[in-house]
Amino acid sequence: MSRGFEKKRLNLKNVTMYKEIWNKVLFSICRIDLKGELGYTVNTYTAFKIKELLVTSLDVFNSDKAKDVEITFFEDEGFIPKTKIRINYQDFVNELQAGPKDNKWGFGIIIASFLNEYKINPVNAMFDESVSVGTEIAVIGAGAHDNLIMQRGVVTGKYVKNGILKIQNDIEVPSSFAGAPVFNVQTGSIIGTVSANLSEAESAFKQIQDISNSNILRLKAVTESLIVDDIDMVQVLQVNQQQIKHFSSILLKYLNVKESVVTEIKGLATFTEAIDFVAHENVVSNIKTYLVKND
Repeated sequence: MSRGFEKKRLNLKNVTMYKEIWNKVLFSICRIDLKGELGYTVNTYTAFKIKELLVTSLDVFNSDKAKDVEITFFEDEGFIPKTKIRINYQDFVNELQAGPKDNKWGFGIIIASFLNEYKINPVNAMFDESVSVGTEIAVIGAGAHDNLIMQRGVVTGKYVKNGILKIQNDIEVPSSFAGAPVFNVQTGSIIGTVSANLSEAESAFKQIQDISNSNILRLKAVTESLIVDDIDMVQVLQVNQQQIKHFSSILLKYLNVKESVVTEIKGLATFTEAIDFVAHENVVSNIKTYLVKND
């Protein structure tokens, strides 16, 4: 029996457990899309609600291209939006980021009191620090088609980096899973969050973006027009570079990260306890949110 076929086999007695996890936590998980000036998606992350907070990747606060943030929660099957909210990115960073600007776990903590009017419940799951190699796990995160999807696998190893336990596994995930909750299938408990390694594809994507941006700046600096058959070739080249950036963004959405790494949940409970207190003491009441209508 080939290794590929073995990987696809599903322990049938766990099917119900996967469904239970999905049904139990789906409504507390959202995708976060950072939108650029022209409305295109710059980056996508996954977040889940704990108490009055959203937990995601710290990278969500470090975009220099985002103009707006779109936060989407879904209906039962994870593809029909239930609530879609848009927030100005600078307001999002300045008003909603909780805790230190950097932390050793890489957790991004968002004050989520603005979600109260939309009746978004916190995730109904315990934290689990006792996961071992061979444990079956499941992760729910943002897919490539404006949806949420579930992936499954097993814990394959552990290592320590900067004093933090990292949990290796055999799940291939897109970069949009960064911040996604990972569950112990047997207990339904959260064992950590996804911190996807930078793949070769993502590295190449960033190089393409940087090269295109550099070329666009150089073309904008050209003061003389180059007219061929009544066509301004400088403008054509500028549009061409923008198209390359756009197509590379689409391609990256469909490429999987070869290895996903889970940051242990240890410390998040204590971390969010302290931040949750701050969130209650500093309830954001003046943040402007816009409910986006479904297409």
